[in-house]
Amino acid sequence: MKPLHQSLADYSMAQLEAVAHCRGVEPPATKRAEAVEQLADQLLSPALLAIVVADLPPAEIEALQFLLRHKGQIEAPRFNREYGAIRAMGPARLQREKPWQNPVSPAEGLWYKGLIFSAFQLTGQGSLEFVYIPQDLYALLQTTLEEAGPAETVAPPTSPLQTTPPENIIGDENRLRENIFNLLVYLQTHPVRDLSNGQLSARDWSSLQACLLPPILPNFSPDAELKFLLHLAKRANLLQIQRHRLRPNPDQARSWLQSSARQQNRTLQQTWRTDPTWNDLWHVPGLNPQPTGWENSPLLARSKILDHLLALAPPDGNWHSLPALTAAIKQKDPDFQRPGGNYDSWYIKDEQDNYLMGFDHWDKIEGGLIRYIVAGLLPLLGVVRLGQPADTAPPDSFQLTADGAEFLQNAAVSPEPDPTQPLQIGDNFDVHVRPAVSLYDRFQLARFAKPEQYNAQRIIYRIEQTSVMRALRNGISADQIITFLNRATDNRVPLPLMDSLRNWERRRNTIKIDRTTLLRLKDPGLLEELRQNPELSPLLGESIGPTAVIIPARHVKDIQRILARLGYLTD
Repeated sequence: MKPLHQSLADYSMAQLEAVAHCRGVEPPATKRAEAVEQLADQLLSPALLAIVVADLPPAEIEALQFLLRHKGQIEAPRFNREYGAIRAMGPARLQREKPWQNPVSPAEGLWYKGLIFSAFQLTGQGSLEFVYIPQDLYALLQTTLEEAGPAETVAPPTSPLQTTPPENIIGDENRLRENIFNLLVYLQTHPVRDLSNGQLSARDWSSLQACLLPPILPNFSPDAELKFLLHLAKRANLLQIQRHRLRPNPDQARSWLQSSARQQNRTLQQTWRTDPTWNDLWHVPGLNPQPTGWENSPLLARSKILDHLLALAPPDGNWHSLPALTAAIKQKDPDFQRPGGNYDSWYIKDEQDNYLMGFDHWDKIEGGLIRYIVAGLLPLLGVVRLGQPADTAPPDSFQLTADGAEFLQNAAVSPEPDPTQPLQIGDNFDVHVRPAVSLYDRFQLARFAKPEQYNAQRIIYRIEQTSVMRALRNGISADQIITFLNRATDNRVPLPLMDSLRNWERRRNTIKIDRTTLLRLKDPGLLEELRQNPELSPLLGESIGPTAVIIPARHVKDIQRILARLGYLTD
């Protein structure tokens, strides 16, 4: 903030005279430099300042207190939305209309009293206009307003309002790691082709969706969740494109699978927090941003929303109203994703193809982004639980999880002991896995076993011939499977299972069934005649007796064509 003298130095003589008239002080000298010195001394007089503050309308006192709460300066667009605009006037119009006698807004009233000014400042988002109180006037105003007594205004809330516990709770802190784990297993055991730019075939997309846990969020589709998870896994370097196939990245995936559950979640949460390529605003349901060249910063908006949630950490078990959070941000920090406060340059349409321009659409755009992150992404990331007033009602409250509070605080993940619970194999080759078992062991198991049941207390896989055959096709041997099971079960692998694994491998590919065509001949002598033909001989298969030859399916059309040309076949 500039001092009052420097602020007045930017004024024309007509503006200096207007401030003097408004404050009821002597007209300034005819030379501008002298006029600035004279007027600055008068405006900084504590006695004169007390008089003008005592006569301020309540709306102007509220505007001053608003600036004082924001350390004396704030973006001009936000101040103007709250307390009105200041009309631009030249010298002739100033003398003719005398706007200080009938200001059109609290902002204009304070402007002509010389209590607020505006200037452009260079920020990380470019050059922005700010409304400010001069630094030497700032302390005087604070003291004068305190002596004058509090204004009859309500300060904006600093945190969302607490609410009663909900009827229904939505949330699963293990959902994120389980879904990423399921995607890694499927992509390891099934070929999924990357068509172009991350696009998958409809069949592969449907198969990957089937891998996910059942959806839990009423306003977040399985399609949207899969799209987010695939993007997140790629950004975390857990996936890679190899020979046009989407596959786990061996080193990174192994490291993630071997880490603790809390570290696995934190890795993915931090990946989203620092990812500039996932633009949350462009995924808000009901909004259709138009790619016309305008830009927004997803990192800025994301960090601002997380900062507001940080005020609730550490978790105290309280539930908080989602509408109250949105209202608090709108009142306290409405321009959280638009530092310049410009609401007319982002081209965003609604579902009816209407452009949403201007601050009037804040609830749809900014409010929609807050709801998308708090009631969409953060439950999937295990940061919050959601509350519903009834089964069919949309979520309207949230509660921070313990893991979510540590994520918001950027607290280090404390080390956890490695789980040592062994796998248990039943007589029917069912494998019972406790939830605390390492995901790395589960990943190895899932390469040759079929998932049967999953819940928070019990996970069951089944080792069956088809799942083992799939593993054998992917280059895993029966001995490797047995070695793993011996380690993971403390050498408690049933002998029948080991025998079955070895038998399935031994019998694999010992019998082959082919689709073929049989060529029958009337005369045994024709067979030798056909085999001596240089065109036909390479195409013929094994002879079955003196008058029959097997033709491989891939050669049938070529042999028909040659036989017809040579006159052996007729229409």
